[in-house]
Amino acid sequence: MSPITIKKMKLPYRQKENPYLLVIISGDLILYRNSIIYLKTGPVEIEIEGWKVVVLFDVLPLGKDKAVLGIPFLQEFNLKIDWITGEVEIRDT
Repeated sequence: MSPITIKKMKLPYRQKENPYLLVIISGDLILYRNSIIYLKTGPVEIEIEGWKVVVLFDVLPLGKDKAVLGIPFLQEFNLKIDWITGEVEIRDT
């Protein structure tokens, strides 16, 4: 989640127990705080189609995006995503 979004939403954040080096999809290091992710948000409730889940976000600049759901989240919840329309659905389990 971007620092700007955290500030606007007045969300709590704190030091990560295990900071890590972040590499973008091209294999390059991010150009932010020595390429290390040091901070995470406190619990944030998000809602998708009436389904609520509490997640923690890493804090880093995201350009035009406010927040990004990472691969671990997508793997755990196995959402159905239409990449053309941008629609997201909860899969029936």
